[in-house]
Amino acid sequence: MIERRKLLKIGASGFAASVATPFIGRTGWAATPTHTLKLTFADTQNHPLYDVLKRFSEDVSKRTSGAVEIQVFSIGQLGSGTNIMTGLQTGIIDFCAHTSGFIDTIFPKFQVVDLPFLFSDSASAERLLDGPTGAKLLEMLPTKGIYGLGYGHWGWRVVSTIDRKCPEPDAMKGLKIRVQPGAIFASTFKALGASPVAIDLTEVYLALSQRVIDAVETPMISLAATKHDEIVNTINMTNQVYNVGVMMASKSKFDALPKDAQQAIRDACVNLTKDWRTTIAAKSEEIAERYKTKGVTIVEVNREHYLKATESVYPQFKDIIGADLYDAVLKEAGHA
Repeated sequence: MIERRKLLKIGASGFAASVATPFIGRTGWAATPTHTLKLTFADTQNHPLYDVLKRFSEDVSKRTSGAVEIQVFSIGQLGSGTNIMTGLQTGIIDFCAHTSGFIDTIFPKFQVVDLPFLFSDSASAERLLDGPTGAKLLEMLPTKGIYGLGYGHWGWRVVSTIDRKCPEPDAMKGLKIRVQPGAIFASTFKALGASPVAIDLTEVYLALSQRVIDAVETPMISLAATKHDEIVNTINMTNQVYNVGVMMASKSKFDALPKDAQQAIRDACVNLTKDWRTTIAAKSEEIAERYKTKGVTIVEVNREHYLKATESVYPQFKDIIGADLYDAVLKEAGHA
């Protein structure tokens, strides 16, 4: 772990956006909102999801005639990535859009969607999430004090390095790489011979610049949002995880809202899922083209070899996930 004294100051180009004021959506609002709620998400205001969530906030305001006002905060404003989840459970935070890797820490069964190289494309991942299996995962969350209101997509997770090409799994050996806190991420990169380190997103820029780590495994779109592309220069297109996003609500806070407000928010989440996925897909393509033009090294990898190299991760998590859910997901994803 990085020494605390090294993390007292974040690079100026890294996370200046995280201290900006929150967005407040008021479309056709009442004179004074009856309910003011806080929504945070796991990235900076430079990330395209910020605009998606602003549109969601405005949609909720419109559907409730301004009675519900949702303020949108970026990561670091209401706590770290991990603290966001605990804040949601305790009701300190009302809503959050977060990645599966952080949900894994409080709800280990969710790790099933983060099994390495599970999905071959977005369509297969979204069929699973939008079907009975995805609904079952969301239905389990209230036991942790959370409602899952809908799915999104953060983009495919890739391995971006300061100076290393990894077309084959062996090239990962000894690589110091930042991972999300979910145990399955550490296990995946240990299986590849890398050295995984769990660091909060707000600390990664400094860790890269000081060479505390050599690489990050984040969606390509996040490299631009966090300015990590000022340091890394090689993107290995591993696409090891379809990075599931979930819009969640604090159960206690959501239950306290009037039924019509609850329904309005649920209805707005249907639109949110569509907007979230299409926006991230479009922006990911745009950023990939920008990087190619910029001269960033884009490395295509042998996914078949990577899948074989990480096969040992699967049985490690079968009992944690539960055999029935594990078998169902592997069958739906074409691994059975």
